[in-house]
Amino acid sequence: MGESGPSARGTPGLHGPAHDQPHHSAVPYVVVWIVLLFFTLLTWYTGTRHLGTWALPIALAIACIKSALVTLIFMHLIDSSGATRLVFVTSLVFVGLLLFFTVADVATRYTPSTPAGAPFGTERSQPEGLLEHEMPEE
Repeated sequence: MGESGPSARGTPGLHGPAHDQPHHSAVPYVVVWIVLLFFTLLTWYTGTRHLGTWALPIALAIACIKSALVTLIFMHLIDSSGATRLVFVTSLVFVGLLLFFTVADVATRYTPSTPAGAPFGTERSQPEGLLEHEMPEE
């Protein structure tokens, strides 16, 4: 086949100087990837510890940091125009409001009970291996 056809014609809109993107170094990607791995391990570590009321704020903070790194570096939001950044920040505000009101609603309903025999959160302890309904009658 010769070079005649639609693919051989030059398309000024696609390959002109307006479409040339700056080439990015791989160093920021590797650094952010390592930081994301660290935060993933931190998420796992905090998940294995019973942090009580601090568990949710810590998990949300780690998730926000990780998502910010992904959007800024991997999705090139840091190189985007002001309008794109404004749309992104506006969406974050609405997601934050959604999370805030959801957590506030659940937090103000009632105090959740911890089942007997749970490894955390109970002030009283049960005899070894027996729950209340398994206790022998006296």
